Amino acid sequence: MKKAKYIIELAQGKLSLDGYIYIVSLIKYYLNKYNWPKTILDENTNNNEYWDDDEVLSFTQQLLIFILEKEKLKNYQKIPENYIEYYFKTVLVSYVANKIKENQNKTGLSYDDVKRTSLEILNDIYFRKTIGNTIFWNKENDFQNPVKDENLVNDKIDALPKIAVTEKTKHYKPLVKMAINDIFTLINKPLQQEIIFNQVYKLFDQSSFTENYNNERIEDEIREKVIYQAINKILHQIYKKDVPVYLDYFFSDASLSLNKIAEKYNISKSTVHYKTSHFRDIISKALIPENEKEGIFFLEKLHEKLDELK
Repeated sequence: MKKAKYIIELAQGKLSLDGYIYIVSLIKYYLNKYNWPKTILDENTNNNEYWDDDEVLSFTQQLLIFILEKEKLKNYQKIPENYIEYYFKTVLVSYVANKIKENQNKTGLSYDDVKRTSLEILNDIYFRKTIGNTIFWNKENDFQNPVKDENLVNDKIDALPKIAVTEKTKHYKPLVKMAINDIFTLINKPLQQEIIFNQVYKLFDQSSFTENYNNERIEDEIREKVIYQAINKILHQIYKKDVPVYLDYFFSDASLSLNKIAEKYNISKSTVHYKTSHFRDIISKALIPENEKEGIFFLEKLHEKLDELK
């Protein structure tokens, strides 16, 4: 219950030193687990992809200021105490997602984005061969006469129509896939990997980002269809006889302990611990809300469905 206690302290503006240490460690865990880019850090001076302790602390301060100024935890009393940490995670994930989107709206598709996305597509669809420590790709498993000199293809590819990317573009991968296909269709030869990256990046027209950028807040949306699908998936993975245990542990106003629930249903404490941990894992795998409003809506609807099964 200590985890919930610390997040409640934060919500009340009374965060203790132990609570601060816990939240820093929790944020550090998620930063490393999801490998979030450092573009979410307002003052990033280190180009290393790994988060060091100073950067974790800076991001924690940045996040906490945001949470308190925007009152992102003002609805914490609507969340079951045993689910407070999950709710805090939705706030964190929502904040990170918005920071990433804001950065994309400022800068568009970066060269690193192109490299990463191109590699995903090349590995899925195209053939690869290493020749003299250099990687080449082709649409067929034929690597005769590979193109090693970018100057040989520059003029041809420059004649291809540009692919517009704007702040309204939601999905970049299909555009990268189209660019790669256009290049191989035109050149029709094996291409050195770096040439592909360079030429794909050049094919994108991102001029609108410098002309039309605005800093409008990304609105929180609730994906009701996704939530109901997730709830149905959860319900298919649990036993009806266990529902009262879940309701008492996660959704009861009384915040019953494992011992109390074990006594109530005449089962062992270890069994209650297993059932509640298993249920938490099922929920976490079924849905990670994109924002706090969606997180509250999800929990409310899940609670309603469990009540119907009781």
